[in-house]
Amino acid sequence: MAKNDERSPGPSIADVAREAGVATSTVSRALTKPGRIAEPTRLKVEAAARKLGYTVNQTARSLRMGQTRTVMIVLPEALYIGASQTVMEGLESVAKTLTERGYHLLIANVSREAWTDEHIITTALGGTICGVILMASLPPRAAALTLADAGLPVVSLHFDQSDDGIPSVVSNDYAAISEAVRTLLAMGHRRFAYIGGRAGNYHEGQRSRGVSETLTLAGVPAESLQIFPGDFNFGGGAKAAQDYLEIAPDRRASAVICANDDTAIGFIKTVRDAGLDVPSDVSVIGFDDAPVGAYMVPSLSTIQQSTTGLGQQAADLLIRMVEGEAVAADERIEVACQLILRQSVRKIEP
Repeated sequence: MAKNDERSPGPSIADVAREAGVATSTVSRALTKPGRIAEPTRLKVEAAARKLGYTVNQTARSLRMGQTRTVMIVLPEALYIGASQTVMEGLESVAKTLTERGYHLLIANVSREAWTDEHIITTALGGTICGVILMASLPPRAAALTLADAGLPVVSLHFDQSDDGIPSVVSNDYAAISEAVRTLLAMGHRRFAYIGGRAGNYHEGQRSRGVSETLTLAGVPAESLQIFPGDFNFGGGAKAAQDYLEIAPDRRASAVICANDDTAIGFIKTVRDAGLDVPSDVSVIGFDDAPVGAYMVPSLSTIQQSTTGLGQQAADLLIRMVEGEAVAADERIEVACQLILRQSVRKIEP
């Protein structure tokens, strides 16, 4: 009597390989790591798989190999809905990159409460994920447990946590905003204001320091920089504008640098409602390059983050770690921003 065939019913990977005229290892890579296979070969393998009705049972494959190909992403405390969509754009880029490399994405949360952090850590400890990306977020904690207890690869996106042993992918916030300040100086501006973001936020620290230190290095007196608190929201920009309007016109800053575009939008609307002209009375520059900025009147000058590049780099870095590549705990990848000058800034005539 013939031995029972222990294979799953239906076509096998070897059948697909014969149909496509390639090795079985090529079929495996094409169907699970498509980003690593030349497109003509990948398309040939996919066509053969469709013809034969072959599908990859990824769950079974993971169990057989003792591993999973699911990455968990931990989002910030709240998904902010505003003009600046850096978190959502970064999330889309991470998801696309992981999919192209044969991985799946699990979104861990849409808020950060005590029970949510406990759920995140429990999931990390449960063996269903292979790595974690912290998106503009600090590591969750629950009672005596931390994310580190799971022993999984972890990458931080948007916040530099390399000093705490978490490889990080960030924008060059400090250098980018420093370039914006130098550009405004070259345009003749000598009185400045900075409207900040949330106190204690990583980006706020980098951007505020970039403004103040660049002006100091340029020899601009400290009293020529007015600093207004903000919160990265429209309301923070509006409140700062109200405080700005209370300053005597001859002492007001001629250039206002905002921690993000939402802040800049709130500021511009408020000063324009009060009768000021942008940029004739005050030049304004934001940060993030929210899509709406190019369509405003006046169009908003800003510092563009490469959200796609950031997401790709973070996903690639985590995959390297998951697949066994040695990565230093203090690895820090910096992605350059781009200054975009539009109608909201002008030169100061001598």
